Amino acid sequence: MIYLYLFALVVGGAVLGASMLLGGHTDADGEMYTGGDGAEPVGHDGPHAGPEAFFYTVLSLRFWTFFLAFFGLTGFLFEGLGLVPWSWLSATIATGMGLAAGAGAMFIIRRVQQGTTNSAVSSSDYIGKMARVLVGFGKGEVGKVRLELKGSSIDLLAMPIDDKSFAIKDEVLIVEMDGMHAKVAALRPSSPP
Repeated sequence: MIYLYLFALVVGGAVLGASMLLGGHTDADGEMYTGGDGAEPVGHDGPHAGPEAFFYTVLSLRFWTFFLAFFGLTGFLFEGLGLVPWSWLSATIATGMGLAAGAGAMFIIRRVQQGTTNSAVSSSDYIGKMARVLVGFGKGEVGKVRLELKGSSIDLLAMPIDDKSFAIKDEVLIVEMDGMHAKVAALRPSSPP
């Protein structure tokens, strides 16, 4: 039985080590899977619930790589060092460790892939944001404002939505986007005279 553990450790460890050293940028097990009737791809991180998620995990090369590496390591240590009196117990512990490592790796990688966000900015992202005037403007004029959005400073051409005029360093609220122009209003309503 120790040779089975050693074989699993060498194969799983070699594939895991090669993927760490070489980067492992391809996702062969996530690209090819389609869910349900096969009409629509599920994506890089696979299905998230139901029997499809179970089969996606069990049929994944990533799952089996982690399973083999940790099954082999655990079995080799328990059997080789004589840490347990029965070989069936070391086989059970090694199998449990392999399953836990494979499933845990799939879970963690899926969570990391879900956490990636799209950094592209759409026009709806601007609406409701506060900006500071860089170039003053008034009714019928175009000025320039700067705002912080998704960790970047963005300069936009701006026009007032009403008759108000804005000076440099005034704070405004973006109310609407008209193409590449922001329509802005005063951040604080002016008090009547």
